[in-house]
Amino acid sequence: MSKSTNIGFAAMLALTAASALAGEVQPTFMATNGTAGVLFEADAISTRNLSLDLDDEPHSIQAISQDINGRTVLHGVLNDGTGVWYHLRRANGVLTTNKFLSTDTWYNSFTIVNERMFAVKNIENDQDQIVELNPFSYQEIGSLGSFSLGIGGLAWIPELDQFLVSDTRTNTFHTLTMNESETALTSELLGHAGLRWGGNGLEYYNGHVYGTAIRGEDMSFVFGEVNLQTGAFDVQRVLGDAVRGGVGFGIIPSPGSLAMLGAGGVLCTRRRRH
Repeated sequence: MSKSTNIGFAAMLALTAASALAGEVQPTFMATNGTAGVLFEADAISTRNLSLDLDDEPHSIQAISQDINGRTVLHGVLNDGTGVWYHLRRANGVLTTNKFLSTDTWYNSFTIVNERMFAVKNIENDQDQIVELNPFSYQEIGSLGSFSLGIGGLAWIPELDQFLVSDTRTNTFHTLTMNESETALTSELLGHAGLRWGGNGLEYYNGHVYGTAIRGEDMSFVFGEVNLQTGAFDVQRVLGDAVRGGVGFGIIPSPGSLAMLGAGGVLCTRRRRH
């Protein structure tokens, strides 16, 4: 069954389409805190609030990204610790969600790299694991290692051939580097974020890693960019008041970027590993 939420998004769609025609497609970001969401563009002043009507009523949308075909996918967490996957579609200013899979576990974040799918899974209170999922069935097919990190966001940086992850326990960023056989990861500290945070999410776009987080100092829901040299998180705007709970963050493909995907482009440019 499909659920719909009319968000009165025609103005932002028109702006995005105009940018696409001008050859400068601006990404539309979606950020969730619990199951409430916000849609916005990085360089726009306005935001649009939305409340998603979701099958199975998860207590939070924990992850947002694209699948192997470029479609936006949401991952929710249920009260019993299981997970649920949704497709997110947008047409004529209306967002619709469609549940397509339930899982025995839940994931903090996920991303596609070179036709492989990776996700963050909590295995113990102080241990998170990077697992590989089948990008079609979403079943776990391998592990790339466990880390003493409270990983919130996960982003792949193609220029560096590395993952970037955020640690909610120490308010730091770490890089994860593949071994030569691409079967295991090693972690290295990048730097302190410069703020105290709770839940957070990350997304790569055109050479930048953006993110949202619950800022612990004032319980604000903030958007910013990670300095890839120092690990500092530059807060660019406050999206609203935060609530305690999960955070999801990702890009909603615009009409222009979907056309690019159809022509063989990649929304979040990712370089193949050799």
